[in-house]
Amino acid sequence: MKMLRWSAAALALFVVGCGPVEEQPLATEPVAMETQEAELATRACTNSLGCREACACQGGFCVPDGFGPPPPDGHCDQAPQRVCSTGSDCASGCNCVGNVCVNDGFSPPANCLLAPPDSFESDNTHTSASSYLGTPQLNHSFHRQNDVDWVLVATPINQVMTVETYNLRNGPWMRIDIYAYNYATRTLGALVGSTSSTICSQIIPSCFVYRATANVVANGVYAVKITDTRNQPSGSDYTPTAKYDLKMY
Repeated sequence: MKMLRWSAAALALFVVGCGPVEEQPLATEPVAMETQEAELATRACTNSLGCREACACQGGFCVPDGFGPPPPDGHCDQAPQRVCSTGSDCASGCNCVGNVCVNDGFSPPANCLLAPPDSFESDNTHTSASSYLGTPQLNHSFHRQNDVDWVLVATPINQVMTVETYNLRNGPWMRIDIYAYNYATRTLGALVGSTSSTICSQIIPSCFVYRATANVVANGVYAVKITDTRNQPSGSDYTPTAKYDLKMY
């Protein structure tokens, strides 16, 4: 804008110095309006979770993050989207259209950034927990922010029981808690085991395992709680759904 005002002033001085000339419409105002409209179209944000893939939040607006090839013009001005290949990749109330999850048109509108729940839902409380039947539970997911998964397990003998989450996909961070459980009254007992760290800190696949242990008794029941500790939404185009497999032994 400063350059445009300076140019207008210089043109006025030129007209005064050189005598009358035919007036010509100045192009400064339309250019200025286009610039303002473009600024208004820029997507506002509070952090980079509000921006699309390849974009970052800087100064309250989504801009290219500077990594890799620059995104197409206008890419960062659009809201994040959840990519999909079929409707099963989208949450209830959303359809897969053009490889993007969009609302199906019915009210109230669904949040199509969320991933669909996994096959073990609803397991967000110990009273609605899934049951561990002796074989690994595959394809658990943290399909929304701060998701919690509960699993009940019966122990036939006195032993040191190990609860392990493995085959971690898309960067889940979690906490595993093991509680004694009164199945008859559906009440939690003492916390008998817990972890919030992987078994080793190196960035190698063999370290990407969470493992908690507890001393359990014969004919006991225990409630295992797995908590999403990432504190960020799941399911947008830049935050693919965090998944894990679970086994006990």
